[in-house]
Amino acid sequence: MKIRSFCKIFVIFLLLSLPAPVFGAFTVTDDLDREITFQRSPRRIISLSPGATEIICALKAQAALAGVSTEDEYFTELIGIPVVGPPTLPAPDIMTKYKPDLVIIEPQNADDQAIKSLSEKTKVLVFGASGPLEKAENRVHFLGRLLGKDKEAKEVINQSQELLQTIAQKTAKIEKPLKVIRLVGREGKLFVTGASSWSSQAVLLAGGTLPIGLTDDLEAELSPSLISKLNPDLMYACGRDSQAIEAALANKNYQKLPVVKNNPIRYFPCALTDRAAAHMGYFVAWLSSVMYPVDFGIPENLVKPEEILSEKTIELKNLPMVKKARVVYARQSDFIQKSLLIELTEPLEVISTQDGPKKDVTVIGNCSSPPMVWDIHHQGGWEADMANRYRLLGVDQATASLMFTGADMDNMSIKTVSQAGMTVTALVTAGADGNAIRTARDVGAWIEPGTINIIVLTSRTLSPAGATRALITVTEAKTAALWDLGIRSTQTPLINPATGTGTDSIIMVSGGGKGRPIDYTGGHAKIGELIASSVHAAVTEALANGNGRAPNRNVLIRLRERGLYHEQIFTGPKAASLTASPNWADQLAAALIEPHVAGFIESAMSLDDAIIMGQVSDISLFDQEALQLASELSGRQVNALMDVADPSLPKALKIALDAVGTGLALKLGEI
Repeated sequence: MKIRSFCKIFVIFLLLSLPAPVFGAFTVTDDLDREITFQRSPRRIISLSPGATEIICALKAQAALAGVSTEDEYFTELIGIPVVGPPTLPAPDIMTKYKPDLVIIEPQNADDQAIKSLSEKTKVLVFGASGPLEKAENRVHFLGRLLGKDKEAKEVINQSQELLQTIAQKTAKIEKPLKVIRLVGREGKLFVTGASSWSSQAVLLAGGTLPIGLTDDLEAELSPSLISKLNPDLMYACGRDSQAIEAALANKNYQKLPVVKNNPIRYFPCALTDRAAAHMGYFVAWLSSVMYPVDFGIPENLVKPEEILSEKTIELKNLPMVKKARVVYARQSDFIQKSLLIELTEPLEVISTQDGPKKDVTVIGNCSSPPMVWDIHHQGGWEADMANRYRLLGVDQATASLMFTGADMDNMSIKTVSQAGMTVTALVTAGADGNAIRTARDVGAWIEPGTINIIVLTSRTLSPAGATRALITVTEAKTAALWDLGIRSTQTPLINPATGTGTDSIIMVSGGGKGRPIDYTGGHAKIGELIASSVHAAVTEALANGNGRAPNRNVLIRLRERGLYHEQIFTGPKAASLTASPNWADQLAAALIEPHVAGFIESAMSLDDAIIMGQVSDISLFDQEALQLASELSGRQVNALMDVADPSLPKALKIALDAVGTGLALKLGEI
């Protein structure tokens, strides 16, 4: 192809990927009652409002994002989009570097004088994500109009409304609604959100009630006497607050209270609990299912028929044993379940970590369930849940081998590699946020269906021995992908990379292909190489699709994966004056995402892994580099580091964060 023709095609593709223009002038009123007029859709947006960013991603308009904030959740759509700083007004150099035609900020971060100055360079939109449901829906419609995504906005709203209507119908049958509160943990204290907050409105939409005595304040500090007065049936919180909440409730004055001892707290993703944006209906449905799993599990309480709704064909080429492959969308327990079904051309033997070796199998597959049914299905037991899915799909359990997962089937990755006349296809769903573990170091405390599920099909026939040996190759490739992505154990994230999720499943088909059966499928064989390559690529992509885990994710995300939030890591003996400094957390976030600082923190993380594994003993040179970084940040010579970072951190990371804290303290004049 000629270069000119290629460039022309590329330009057309680029234009098509950008938001469609707004036709005619479009005037809006933002959250500060400022009128802003747009002549066309903005094409370079810096969104420092996590709620706006979430909606833009839901609208599939991420091509317009030029930068996001340090507080944005790592949606898959944000892979590759720069993190430009904390969710405050951007610095002048940000404007020069990224050249946005719109900056979106939250109301609490809006400063009149700064907005006026910023408005001379670009348009500024003040956009929050709190308040009533109706306001949230209006925000989705507004951004849809602004970005030329009206259709997508309607779809997002309709999905939420459908879930809310389903929950309203289901909870109408509840005779005694539960009293529910949302907890917040901050700076060693506990708070409860007020009756007028989004968190409390979510409780009402989920079919709950608010305890008598809950004020309208945004937040009220909690005490043993107040929690006894409120006497909630269920408490929930953002997962980010779990450590602070559990530490506060460990106090003996709380532990002696029945309301604390008898009511475990349920934690949800902060992107759901903290804002009313694109996934408000999803959160309400999930919360409601946690509140009423027994009632929701009673067949007589179903409000919609259990049935297959639609299906999507999956093309699997050059695999002789495959007759048909499809993803089936079905309603079960009033929510959508998704199942990959692969029909085989003849009954074959499979090796499955779910079923063991199984003969005369005609269907293999992978079935996902959304969070809204997890508690419901656990009421009836694993075997009953599995049997119900087989029944709904019309699949004979005696001649089928299925796996089960909570990972969304729409995020499945399919990778095919071919060489030397052989084809291998891996079909993978993956999620590692909830139960990734380091085998041989973490403890096994519970049993669940698999979280990283892998199906491998080959164009060559495998003997039973070959299919069994392939399980090792598949596992090694999966673990290599986890290590290449830097996935951490969720039990011991500070000190251990993950080797798996602890609940993974594999299906290998040992027949139906061409030629003499292959007995050896290890890494020395070409077939083993192809199995490993396809699995590694599919696991890598599935983790990106499901968890947003790209190799180059920013350092703040990497810290959070270790249970470290930048606002909370400075708890050392000399940290008090630092953390009391105005805008300390924003200054720290801005410093941490600077490339050379981020690189130093990332190198400390890798160094700690090597130290813990016994591969490195002397890090004195790293100490010198830490002093150099502190000197660069402060603008003066630093000969000793302050003890400001959490003392319990691994050695190298503690040194690196002490260097950052020392440098910033000197720069800000705190010492």
